Amino acid sequence: MNLALRSIAVTAFALLVTASFSDAQGPGAPTQKLRVAVMDLSGSALRLQSTTTGMGPPQPPFGQPATEQTTVTISIPPPSEFARGLTEMLTSVLVKTGRFSVLERAALQQVEQEQAIGAAGKTTKETAAKQGAIMGAQALITGDITGFSFKKSNVGGKLTNIVKGLSVASERVSAEVIIDLRLIDASTGEIIYSAKGTGSASQTGVAADLIKDEKKYSADATFTTPLGQASRQAIQNAVVAVLMGMPKIRWTGRVIDERGGVVYINAAAADGMKAGLELEVFEAQPALVDPETGKSLGAPERLVGTVIIDTVLEKFSTAKITNGEGIARGHIVRVKAP
Repeated sequence: MNLALRSIAVTAFALLVTASFSDAQGPGAPTQKLRVAVMDLSGSALRLQSTTTGMGPPQPPFGQPATEQTTVTISIPPPSEFARGLTEMLTSVLVKTGRFSVLERAALQQVEQEQAIGAAGKTTKETAAKQGAIMGAQALITGDITGFSFKKSNVGGKLTNIVKGLSVASERVSAEVIIDLRLIDASTGEIIYSAKGTGSASQTGVAADLIKDEKKYSADATFTTPLGQASRQAIQNAVVAVLMGMPKIRWTGRVIDERGGVVYINAAAADGMKAGLELEVFEAQPALVDPETGKSLGAPERLVGTVIIDTVLEKFSTAKITNGEGIARGHIVRVKAP
């Protein structure tokens, strides 16, 4: 893809993302970001990928011109840490949409530790730590690399073998990547929405340049190899599909603390906070667990009061209480419905 086409593609991606959210939020609506945690992508298709060689017709004796083309196609294994690289790329693309607040990976390590405790039988199914509660995430984004094709074809022509050790040939590298993404409710574990993204690219040239590992998988990187281009395209298409199709999820924040009548909220300007914005404060009640399946059905909430944003700082906001009492750390806050 040349520079002009790449610029058009990136611009179209940005416009599509913006349009999708404008439609979902409605005119004049606050632009609070959905807090998500990106889990590592799995790579089921990568485990199925093996290296195979397809042989063409036999070569003529040295010094004699070939009478027909020969083609050798090799399936190339994925680069090491390919799934992790795509996870980082996905994280960057989500951030660039401007519609998600992506939690740091350190929070995921805490989740893994808590899950290990639960798996060891030290907690019950009902009291085991929930991912959303630990990370403060409203949703989890997880997914799988369900399709992967990475091949190199060497096509030799009539001049092959005229000079010993020299072949006039073209090498074509092609790649296709398919990503399945799932948006999961962090409280209940229910799948909110799922989407698929496919990307493909191919180039002809020097194979060593076309199959080299990209230095960094991110939304800002300029990918020069077919695999890098196909990966970015697949992730962008999957993210756009999620944004266009997922149901509207009401934004929530948390009370950091209450001190002397001042309520500290874990949201700032980047989360859509502004002076004068009115929020409702809720206390989460114990989770409702189905006695037959053990499945969490969510937790009811009790309205405890309302606050108005007073000051917006870099990493948090302060608010004054306008109604209610007993507002405390961990309480849920939401923008008051008009």
